Amino acid sequence: MNKIPNHITEQILGTVRAKLHPKLSHLILKLFSVHLLTAVITLSVCPQFGFKIFKLPVNLMNEFMVFGMPACYFLCGLFFTATSTAMAAIVLQRDEIRALKFHKTLAAAALILSSIGFFGIMNPNFFLEFSMLWLIGAITGVVMTLEVSGRILARA
Repeated sequence: MNKIPNHITEQILGTVRAKLHPKLSHLILKLFSVHLLTAVITLSVCPQFGFKIFKLPVNLMNEFMVFGMPACYFLCGLFFTATSTAMAAIVLQRDEIRALKFHKTLAAAALILSSIGFFGIMNPNFFLEFSMLWLIGAITGVVMTLEVSGRILARA
């Protein structure tokens, strides 16, 4: 029998290892890029903390406000991060989504802290308006969407 040379075996194993365990720095950068693009659209249909990028006729904040201010904060945070996470699940590769699902805390922190940082820089009154319910909704949006997308990909 012909034996496969060690360098070819190592190359194959390295390729498989890289696919199964993508570099977290690249993965977070991809997630942040998707979030940046998606946030522009999200803020156009659900302006949060005074940010409305494009003037679209849709305003989800008015719809969420029907349930009261606390529910509005929660639903705005949930919508903001769930939309970005869902878009990432569409754009990223299956192994990258699996890795994000495994590192939910890191994914949630990357999306939420970058968003809070942006809001804080752009609006000096942001911390007066910020709500823990928005934060809980944002965390729920990332975690829930990663769980659902991971289960959908597992069945595909």
